[in-house]
Amino acid sequence: MKEAHAQKCLDKLPETKKPKIRPPLPATKIVKLFSMQVVVDGFSFDKHRDIEHYFLSHFHSDHYGGLKKSWTNGIIYASSITINLVKDKFKIDEARLRPLPTNKKIWITDKVSVVLLDANHCPGAVVFLFQEYENDAVVKTILHTGDFRANRTLINEVKLWTTRLDEIYLDTTYLIPGFHFPSQESVLQVTSKFAKDLVDHGFQSIFQNDQKSIVNYTSRSPKLYQLLFLVGTYTIGKERMAISLAQTLGTKIFVPYGSPRHKLISQYIGYFPPGLITHDAKESCVHLVPISTLNSKNSIQSYLQQYNNIYEDLVGFIPTGWTFTNKWAKRPEFPTISARMDYCKEVLYNTHDVFDIDFVLRQFKKYQRFQVFKVPYSEHSSFKDLVNFGCSIEFRKIWATVNLHDIKEMSEWFNAWQNMRNDNIIC
Repeated sequence: MKEAHAQKCLDKLPETKKPKIRPPLPATKIVKLFSMQVVVDGFSFDKHRDIEHYFLSHFHSDHYGGLKKSWTNGIIYASSITINLVKDKFKIDEARLRPLPTNKKIWITDKVSVVLLDANHCPGAVVFLFQEYENDAVVKTILHTGDFRANRTLINEVKLWTTRLDEIYLDTTYLIPGFHFPSQESVLQVTSKFAKDLVDHGFQSIFQNDQKSIVNYTSRSPKLYQLLFLVGTYTIGKERMAISLAQTLGTKIFVPYGSPRHKLISQYIGYFPPGLITHDAKESCVHLVPISTLNSKNSIQSYLQQYNNIYEDLVGFIPTGWTFTNKWAKRPEFPTISARMDYCKEVLYNTHDVFDIDFVLRQFKKYQRFQVFKVPYSEHSSFKDLVNFGCSIEFRKIWATVNLHDIKEMSEWFNAWQNMRNDNIIC
Protein backbone atom coordinates (compact mmCIF):
# COMPACT_ATOMS: atom_id res chain seq x y z
CA MET A 1 0.00 0.00 0.00
CA LYS A 2 2.78 2.40 0.92
CA GLU A 3 4.54 1.74 -2.34
CA ALA A 4 1.33 2.31 -4.31
CA HIS A 5 0.62 5.55 -2.47
CA ALA A 6 4.18 6.74 -3.04
CA GLN A 7 3.89 5.95 -6.73
CA LYS A 8 0.66 7.96 -6.98
CA CYS A 9 2.41 10.93 -5.35
CA LEU A 10 5.27 10.64 -7.79
CA ASP A 11 2.83 10.53 -10.68
CA LYS A 12 1.32 13.81 -9.49
CA LEU A 13 4.64 15.68 -9.28
CA PRO A 14 4.83 18.54 -11.75
CA GLU A 15 6.97 18.03 -14.78
CA THR A 16 10.38 19.64 -14.73
CA LYS A 17 10.18 22.90 -16.62
CA LYS A 18 12.27 22.69 -19.75
CA PRO A 19 14.58 25.61 -20.45
CA LYS A 20 13.33 27.94 -23.18
CA ILE A 21 15.07 27.23 -26.46
CA ARG A 22 16.14 30.43 -28.18
CA PRO A 23 15.99 30.65 -31.98
CA PRO A 24 19.24 30.92 -33.94
CA LEU A 25 20.62 34.36 -34.76
CA PRO A 26 19.06 35.69 -37.99
CA ALA A 27 21.39 37.08 -40.64
CA THR A 28 19.85 40.56 -40.25
CA LYS A 29 21.38 40.83 -36.76
CA ILE A 30 24.90 39.83 -37.82
CA VAL A 31 27.42 42.33 -39.16
CA LYS A 32 30.03 40.46 -41.18
CA LEU A 33 33.58 41.72 -41.46
CA PHE A 34 36.40 39.72 -43.02
CA SER A 35 38.12 38.67 -39.80
CA MET A 36 35.12 38.53 -37.46
CA GLN A 37 31.37 38.85 -37.03
CA VAL A 38 29.51 40.99 -34.50
CA VAL A 39 25.88 41.22 -33.44
CA VAL A 40 23.90 44.46 -33.26
CA ASP A 41 20.64 44.54 -31.27
CA GLY A 42 20.25 40.77 -31.24
CA PHE A 43 20.01 39.48 -27.67
CA SER A 44 17.00 37.16 -27.75
CA PHE A 45 18.66 34.47 -29.84
CA ASP A 46 20.81 31.43 -29.24
CA LYS A 47 24.53 31.90 -28.74
CA HIS A 48 26.57 31.82 -31.95
CA ARG A 49 29.75 29.84 -31.49
CA ASP A 50 31.82 32.26 -33.57
CA ILE A 51 30.55 35.55 -32.10
CA GLU A 52 31.67 37.15 -28.84
CA HIS A 53 30.99 40.85 -29.47
CA TYR A 54 27.47 42.27 -29.08
CA PHE A 55 26.49 45.89 -29.69
CA LEU A 56 23.38 47.61 -28.29
CA SER A 57 22.37 50.76 -30.17
CA HIS A 58 19.99 52.13 -27.51
CA PHE A 59 17.77 51.25 -24.58
CA HIS A 60 14.44 50.40 -26.18
CA SER A 61 12.93 47.00 -25.45
CA ASP A 62 12.66 45.94 -29.09
CA HIS A 63 16.44 46.26 -29.24
CA TYR A 64 17.60 45.01 -25.83
CA GLY A 65 14.97 42.23 -25.64
CA GLY A 66 16.51 38.97 -24.43
CA LEU A 67 18.99 40.51 -21.99
CA LYS A 68 18.92 39.16 -18.44
CA LYS A 69 21.12 38.95 -15.37
CA SER A 70 22.55 35.58 -16.43
CA TRP A 71 23.71 36.88 -19.85
CA THR A 72 26.89 35.02 -20.89
CA ASN A 73 26.80 35.08 -24.70
CA GLY A 74 29.50 37.72 -25.02
CA ILE A 75 30.69 41.25 -24.30
CA ILE A 76 28.08 44.04 -24.69
CA TYR A 77 29.24 47.37 -26.14
CA ALA A 78 27.12 50.53 -26.00
CA SER A 79 27.22 54.21 -25.07
CA SER A 80 27.79 55.10 -21.42
CA ILE A 81 24.13 56.07 -20.95
CA THR A 82 22.88 52.80 -22.41
CA ILE A 83 25.32 50.72 -20.35
CA ASN A 84 24.16 52.52 -17.19
CA LEU A 85 20.55 51.68 -18.03
CA VAL A 86 21.45 48.04 -18.75
CA LYS A 87 23.30 47.72 -15.43
CA ASP A 88 20.41 49.26 -13.52
CA LYS A 89 17.71 47.07 -15.08
CA PHE A 90 19.43 43.71 -15.53
CA LYS A 91 22.30 43.69 -12.99
CA ILE A 92 24.52 42.00 -15.59
CA ASP A 93 28.08 41.24 -14.53
CA GLU A 94 30.05 44.43 -15.24
CA ALA A 95 32.89 42.35 -16.67
CA ARG A 96 30.61 41.72 -19.65
CA LEU A 97 29.76 45.41 -20.24
CA ARG A 98 31.87 47.91 -22.19
CA PRO A 99 30.75 51.56 -22.15
CA LEU A 100 32.22 53.40 -25.15
CA PRO A 101 32.65 57.14 -25.81
CA THR A 102 31.19 58.85 -28.88
CA ASN A 103 33.20 60.33 -31.75
CA LYS A 104 36.30 58.32 -30.90
CA LYS A 105 37.83 55.33 -32.66
CA ILE A 106 37.90 52.27 -30.38
CA TRP A 107 39.74 49.09 -31.35
CA ILE A 108 37.74 45.91 -30.79
CA THR A 109 40.56 43.73 -32.10
CA ASP A 110 43.90 44.53 -33.69
CA LYS A 111 42.13 44.72 -37.07
CA VAL A 112 38.61 46.07 -36.34
CA SER A 113 37.61 49.44 -34.89
CA VAL A 114 34.28 51.06 -34.09
CA VAL A 115 33.17 54.68 -33.81
CA LEU A 116 29.93 55.62 -32.01
CA LEU A 117 28.03 58.62 -33.38
CA ASP A 118 24.93 60.29 -31.95
CA ALA A 119 21.85 58.71 -33.56
CA ASN A 120 19.55 61.68 -32.80
CA HIS A 121 17.08 59.18 -31.34
CA CYS A 122 16.63 58.71 -27.56
CA PRO A 123 19.22 59.48 -24.84
CA GLY A 124 22.28 57.28 -25.34
CA ALA A 125 21.28 56.11 -28.83
CA VAL A 126 24.17 55.72 -31.27
CA VAL A 127 25.00 54.49 -34.73
CA PHE A 128 28.01 52.19 -35.13
CA LEU A 129 30.70 52.74 -37.75
CA PHE A 130 32.81 49.59 -38.09
CA GLN A 131 36.11 49.63 -39.98
CA GLU A 132 38.45 46.76 -40.73
CA TYR A 133 42.11 47.27 -41.51
CA GLU A 134 44.76 45.24 -43.33
CA ASN A 135 48.36 46.56 -43.43
CA ASP A 136 47.15 49.95 -42.13
CA ALA A 137 44.63 50.29 -44.96
CA VAL A 138 40.86 50.21 -44.56
CA VAL A 139 39.48 47.14 -46.34
CA LYS A 140 35.85 47.24 -45.18
CA THR A 141 33.53 49.87 -43.66
CA ILE A 142 30.04 49.18 -42.34
CA LEU A 143 27.53 51.58 -40.77
CA HIS A 144 24.75 50.24 -38.55
CA THR A 145 22.20 52.94 -37.75
CA GLY A 146 20.18 51.17 -35.05
CA ASP A 147 17.21 53.54 -34.77
CA PHE A 148 18.10 57.06 -35.90
CA ARG A 149 16.83 60.41 -37.16
CA ALA A 150 19.18 61.28 -39.98
CA ASN A 151 20.26 64.90 -40.33
CA ARG A 152 23.05 66.93 -41.87
CA THR A 153 25.11 66.76 -38.68
CA LEU A 154 25.24 62.96 -38.77
CA ILE A 155 25.95 62.90 -42.51
CA ASN A 156 28.91 65.24 -41.99
CA GLU A 157 30.20 63.21 -39.05
CA VAL A 158 30.13 60.00 -41.06
CA LYS A 159 32.01 61.74 -43.86
CA LEU A 160 34.70 62.86 -41.42
CA TRP A 161 35.48 59.21 -40.69
CA THR A 162 35.08 57.67 -44.14
CA THR A 163 34.42 58.61 -47.76
CA ARG A 164 32.65 55.40 -48.66
CA LEU A 165 30.53 52.77 -46.95
CA ASP A 166 30.61 49.19 -48.13
CA GLU A 167 27.40 48.38 -46.28
CA ILE A 168 24.69 50.25 -44.37
CA TYR A 169 22.24 48.56 -42.01
CA LEU A 170 19.47 51.15 -42.26
CA ASP A 171 16.55 52.03 -39.98
CA THR A 172 13.74 51.87 -42.55
CA THR A 173 10.82 52.51 -40.17
CA TYR A 174 9.47 55.35 -42.33
CA LEU A 175 10.75 54.35 -45.77
CA ILE A 176 7.18 54.87 -46.95
CA PRO A 177 6.18 57.63 -49.40
CA GLY A 178 4.07 60.22 -47.61
CA PHE A 179 5.95 60.36 -44.33
CA HIS A 180 7.54 63.78 -44.82
CA PHE A 181 7.08 65.12 -41.29
CA PRO A 182 8.71 68.42 -40.28
CA SER A 183 12.09 68.94 -38.67
CA GLN A 184 12.39 68.24 -34.96
CA GLU A 185 13.46 71.82 -34.30
CA SER A 186 10.39 73.27 -36.01
CA VAL A 187 7.97 70.94 -34.18
CA LEU A 188 9.53 71.77 -30.81
CA GLN A 189 9.47 75.51 -31.46
CA VAL A 190 5.90 75.68 -32.78
CA THR A 191 4.47 73.34 -30.13
CA SER A 192 6.17 75.23 -27.30
CA LYS A 193 4.91 78.57 -28.59
CA PHE A 194 1.41 77.12 -28.81
CA ALA A 195 1.63 76.02 -25.16
CA LYS A 196 2.77 79.49 -24.11
CA ASP A 197 -0.07 81.09 -26.07
CA LEU A 198 -2.53 78.84 -24.21
CA VAL A 199 -1.13 80.01 -20.89
CA ASP A 200 -1.02 83.68 -21.88
CA HIS A 201 -4.32 83.95 -23.76
CA GLY A 202 -6.46 80.87 -22.96
CA PHE A 203 -8.49 78.51 -25.12
CA GLN A 204 -11.26 81.04 -25.65
CA SER A 205 -8.92 83.45 -27.40
CA ILE A 206 -7.09 80.91 -29.56
CA PHE A 207 -10.08 78.76 -30.56
CA GLN A 208 -12.86 81.38 -30.27
CA ASN A 209 -14.48 78.90 -27.92
CA ASP A 210 -17.00 79.80 -25.21
CA GLN A 211 -17.42 76.34 -23.67
CA LYS A 212 -16.35 76.87 -20.06
CA SER A 213 -16.22 73.11 -19.50
CA ILE A 214 -13.15 72.78 -21.69
CA VAL A 215 -10.95 74.62 -19.22
CA ASN A 216 -12.49 75.03 -15.83
CA TYR A 217 -12.13 78.58 -14.63
CA THR A 218 -14.91 78.30 -12.07
CA SER A 219 -12.84 77.01 -9.14
CA ARG A 220 -13.54 79.03 -6.01
CA SER A 221 -9.88 79.16 -5.00
CA PRO A 222 -7.23 80.06 -7.61
CA LYS A 223 -4.65 77.40 -8.38
CA LEU A 224 -0.91 77.89 -8.68
CA TYR A 225 -0.97 77.05 -12.39
CA GLN A 226 -3.74 77.55 -14.94
CA LEU A 227 -2.57 74.61 -17.05
CA LEU A 228 -0.59 71.43 -16.59
CA PHE A 229 1.10 70.08 -19.71
CA LEU A 230 1.60 66.32 -19.97
CA VAL A 231 4.08 64.93 -22.48
CA GLY A 232 3.40 61.29 -23.33
CA THR A 233 6.64 59.35 -23.70
CA TYR A 234 8.01 55.85 -23.93
CA THR A 235 10.15 54.51 -21.11
CA ILE A 236 12.98 56.54 -22.62
CA GLY A 237 12.67 58.97 -25.51
CA LYS A 238 10.86 62.20 -26.50
CA GLU A 239 12.41 64.05 -23.52
CA ARG A 240 13.32 66.93 -25.82
CA MET A 241 9.65 67.83 -26.16
CA ALA A 242 9.35 68.26 -22.39
CA ILE A 243 12.65 70.17 -22.25
CA SER A 244 11.51 72.60 -24.96
CA LEU A 245 8.12 73.19 -23.28
CA ALA A 246 9.69 73.78 -19.88
CA GLN A 247 12.28 76.22 -21.19
CA THR A 248 9.71 78.18 -23.21
CA LEU A 249 7.30 78.36 -20.27
CA GLY A 250 10.05 79.26 -17.82
CA THR A 251 9.32 76.26 -15.62
CA LYS A 252 10.80 72.87 -14.73
CA ILE A 253 10.00 69.23 -15.51
CA PHE A 254 8.38 67.38 -12.63
CA VAL A 255 9.40 63.81 -11.84
CA PRO A 256 8.14 62.29 -8.55
CA TYR A 257 11.01 61.49 -6.20
CA GLY A 258 11.64 57.76 -5.89
CA SER A 259 9.31 56.91 -8.79
CA PRO A 260 10.32 54.42 -11.50
CA ARG A 261 10.84 57.33 -13.90
CA HIS A 262 13.06 59.12 -11.38
CA LYS A 263 15.14 55.97 -11.01
CA LEU A 264 15.36 55.69 -14.79
CA ILE A 265 16.37 59.25 -15.64
CA SER A 266 18.90 59.30 -12.81
CA GLN A 267 20.94 57.07 -15.14
CA TYR A 268 21.10 59.87 -17.72
CA ILE A 269 20.40 63.00 -15.70
CA GLY A 270 23.20 64.79 -17.55
CA TYR A 271 21.04 64.69 -20.68
CA PHE A 272 18.82 67.39 -19.16
CA PRO A 273 19.91 71.02 -18.73
CA PRO A 274 21.15 71.59 -15.16
CA GLY A 275 18.38 72.26 -12.66
CA LEU A 276 15.53 71.51 -15.08
CA ILE A 277 14.29 68.40 -13.23
CA THR A 278 12.37 68.94 -10.02
CA HIS A 279 10.65 66.65 -7.51
CA ASP A 280 8.37 69.45 -6.28
CA ALA A 281 5.20 69.70 -8.38
CA LYS A 282 4.74 73.32 -7.31
CA GLU A 283 7.86 74.23 -9.27
CA SER A 284 6.61 72.78 -12.55
CA CYS A 285 3.75 72.74 -15.03
CA VAL A 286 5.34 70.16 -17.36
CA HIS A 287 5.21 66.44 -16.53
CA LEU A 288 6.67 63.42 -18.35
CA VAL A 289 4.08 60.61 -18.31
CA PRO A 290 3.56 57.25 -20.04
CA ILE A 291 1.64 57.61 -23.29
CA SER A 292 -1.05 55.35 -21.78
CA THR A 293 -1.92 58.16 -19.34
CA LEU A 294 -3.23 60.19 -22.28
CA ASN A 295 -5.30 57.38 -23.79
CA SER A 296 -8.62 58.13 -22.08
CA LYS A 297 -10.58 60.77 -20.20
CA ASN A 298 -10.58 58.58 -17.10
CA SER A 299 -6.82 58.06 -17.01
CA ILE A 300 -6.22 61.79 -17.53
CA GLN A 301 -8.77 62.70 -14.84
CA SER A 302 -7.19 60.25 -12.44
CA TYR A 303 -3.76 61.80 -13.01
CA LEU A 304 -5.00 65.37 -12.58
CA GLN A 305 -6.77 64.52 -9.32
CA GLN A 306 -3.40 63.77 -7.74
CA TYR A 307 -2.45 67.44 -8.22
CA ASN A 308 -5.80 69.22 -8.31
CA ASN A 309 -4.71 71.66 -5.61
CA ILE A 310 -1.94 72.95 -7.93
CA TYR A 311 -3.32 72.90 -11.49
CA GLU A 312 -6.55 74.31 -12.87
CA ASP A 313 -6.68 72.05 -15.90
CA LEU A 314 -4.61 69.92 -18.23
CA VAL A 315 -3.41 69.65 -21.84
CA GLY A 316 -1.64 66.63 -23.32
CA PHE A 317 0.89 66.26 -26.13
CA ILE A 318 1.68 62.96 -27.85
CA PRO A 319 4.83 63.21 -29.99
CA THR A 320 4.79 60.67 -32.84
CA GLY A 321 5.69 60.59 -36.51
CA TRP A 322 2.89 58.14 -37.34
CA THR A 323 0.29 60.84 -36.98
CA PHE A 324 1.56 62.95 -39.88
CA THR A 325 0.17 61.18 -42.92
CA ASN A 326 -3.11 60.04 -44.42
CA LYS A 327 -3.11 56.33 -43.64
CA TRP A 328 -6.08 55.83 -45.97
CA ALA A 329 -4.37 57.40 -48.96
CA LYS A 330 -3.45 55.09 -51.80
CA ARG A 331 0.28 54.50 -51.99
CA PRO A 332 1.70 55.99 -55.21
CA GLU A 333 3.05 53.63 -57.84
CA PHE A 334 6.49 53.93 -59.43
CA PRO A 335 6.79 51.80 -62.58
CA THR A 336 10.39 52.79 -63.32
CA ILE A 337 13.57 53.77 -61.49
CA SER A 338 13.27 57.20 -63.14
CA ALA A 339 9.83 57.66 -61.59
CA ARG A 340 11.30 56.92 -58.16
CA MET A 341 14.15 59.36 -58.74
CA ASP A 342 11.71 62.07 -59.81
CA TYR A 343 9.63 61.46 -56.68
CA CYS A 344 12.73 61.69 -54.48
CA LYS A 345 13.75 64.97 -56.13
CA GLU A 346 10.24 66.31 -55.59
CA VAL A 347 10.41 65.38 -51.91
CA LEU A 348 13.88 66.91 -51.45
CA TYR A 349 13.20 70.19 -53.20
CA ASN A 350 9.48 70.87 -52.79
CA THR A 351 8.44 69.62 -49.35
CA HIS A 352 8.67 71.93 -46.37
CA ASP A 353 10.37 71.14 -43.07
CA VAL A 354 8.44 73.81 -41.15
CA PHE A 355 5.64 72.67 -38.86
CA ASP A 356 2.32 74.42 -39.46
CA ILE A 357 0.38 75.13 -36.26
CA ASP A 358 -2.86 74.48 -38.16
CA PHE A 359 -2.11 70.77 -37.78
CA VAL A 360 -2.54 71.20 -34.01
CA LEU A 361 -5.46 73.63 -34.17
CA ARG A 362 -7.50 71.21 -36.29
CA GLN A 363 -7.37 68.66 -33.48
CA PHE A 364 -9.27 70.85 -31.00
CA LYS A 365 -12.50 69.16 -29.89
CA LYS A 366 -14.96 71.71 -28.60
CA TYR A 367 -16.93 69.48 -26.26
CA GLN A 368 -14.10 67.26 -25.03
CA ARG A 369 -13.19 67.57 -21.37
CA PHE A 370 -9.42 67.37 -21.96
CA GLN A 371 -7.50 68.41 -25.04
CA VAL A 372 -4.78 66.02 -26.22
CA PHE A 373 -2.80 67.01 -29.31
CA LYS A 374 -0.67 64.71 -31.44
CA VAL A 375 2.42 66.44 -32.81
CA PRO A 376 4.73 65.01 -35.51
CA TYR A 377 7.87 64.98 -33.39
CA SER A 378 9.69 61.83 -34.44
CA GLU A 379 13.00 60.29 -33.42
CA HIS A 380 13.04 58.11 -36.55
CA SER A 381 14.09 59.34 -39.99
CA SER A 382 11.26 60.55 -42.21
CA PHE A 383 11.08 59.44 -45.84
CA LYS A 384 12.72 62.72 -46.81
CA ASP A 385 15.47 62.26 -44.20
CA LEU A 386 16.22 58.80 -45.61
CA VAL A 387 16.34 60.07 -49.19
CA ASN A 388 18.70 62.85 -48.16
CA PHE A 389 20.89 60.42 -46.22
CA GLY A 390 20.93 57.80 -48.95
CA CYS A 391 21.99 60.10 -51.77
CA SER A 392 24.47 62.08 -49.65
CA ILE A 393 26.74 59.16 -48.74
CA GLU A 394 28.49 56.81 -51.12
CA PHE A 395 27.59 53.18 -50.41
CA ARG A 396 27.79 49.80 -52.08
CA LYS A 397 24.93 47.93 -50.34
CA ILE A 398 22.07 48.77 -47.96
CA TRP A 399 20.38 46.25 -45.71
CA ALA A 400 16.94 47.23 -44.36
CA THR A 401 16.41 46.49 -40.65
CA VAL A 402 12.68 47.32 -40.34
CA ASN A 403 9.59 46.31 -42.35
CA LEU A 404 11.41 43.32 -43.78
CA HIS A 405 8.24 42.08 -45.49
CA ASP A 406 8.80 44.88 -48.05
CA ILE A 407 12.42 44.19 -48.97
CA LYS A 408 11.90 44.33 -52.74
CA GLU A 409 10.15 47.70 -52.58
CA MET A 410 12.83 49.17 -50.32
CA SER A 411 15.62 47.87 -52.56
CA GLU A 412 14.14 49.89 -55.42
CA TRP A 413 14.51 53.05 -53.34
CA PHE A 414 18.12 52.18 -52.52
CA ASN A 415 18.82 51.79 -56.25
CA ALA A 416 17.19 55.15 -56.95
CA TRP A 417 19.46 56.85 -54.39
CA GLN A 418 22.56 55.32 -55.96
CA ASN A 419 21.49 56.57 -59.38
CA MET A 420 20.81 60.04 -58.00
CA ARG A 421 24.24 60.19 -56.44
CA ASN A 422 25.86 58.91 -59.64
CA ASP A 423 24.04 61.68 -61.53
CA ASN A 424 25.50 64.22 -59.06
CA ILE A 425 22.07 65.27 -57.84
CA ILE A 426 22.72 67.51 -54.84
CA CYS A 427 20.97 66.37 -51.69
